[in-house]
Amino acid sequence: MKKVYLIAVVFALIAGFATYFFASEIDKKTTIKDADTVEVIVPVNDISQNSSITEEMFAEDAGIFTKKTVVAADVNTETVVTKQDQLIGKVTIDPLYAGEPINIKRIEDLGGADVALSLKLPKGKVAYSFNAASVTSVDGYINEGDKVDVLVYDGNKKKSKVGYKNLPILRVSTATASKNASASGTTLTEYNTLTVVVTEKQALALYKIENESTFKLVLKHRNNAPVPTTKPADAQ
Repeated sequence: MKKVYLIAVVFALIAGFATYFFASEIDKKTTIKDADTVEVIVPVNDISQNSSITEEMFAEDAGIFTKKTVVAADVNTETVVTKQDQLIGKVTIDPLYAGEPINIKRIEDLGGADVALSLKLPKGKVAYSFNAASVTSVDGYINEGDKVDVLVYDGNKKKSKVGYKNLPILRVSTATASKNASASGTTLTEYNTLTVVVTEKQALALYKIENESTFKLVLKHRNNAPVPTTKPADAQ
């Protein structure tokens, strides 16, 4: 009697598991078939941080990105990449993982604040940073995107000259706002370093200037800045 009972229990368990498995498979098929889906772009393999994404990466034989169909309810189509145009020309600021939808917060334009400085340099150029302690002319007014001239004073020859013209400021590393304000009341900024874009030859020359000469930076007018206007005296 016990043996018959045991056999009955075993068959009941088997039947229960079979029913559960069958029902689960039907539910999965029904869900995928009936649910709204969306096509997203995913990496085939992991992609490291600070990788530039080019159009060539989407070629059929590139094997870098692929399309994947997912249930629409599982992703936010406003924050994940669904078209390759959203990726071309961008830089990864966080790693991308194989088979995982790409959150748009993980990529930026080349000029983005979180993109590695080395990626922003034009070919053939290097970044050179002035020690801010030696910058004594327009210190406090220089911003990224400005251009400066370098005035050099030769103490031996007692002569001054323009060492370099129109050096673009690539990065301004700031410390704290200065306690000293300008005549207009504007708070000045104290810098740690000012980084310019130059050739390797220019970088060597700037290093020599910084260590052997007295120099000042001259802030140049921005061409894209609005031209200041002055009201006539009788209009005031």
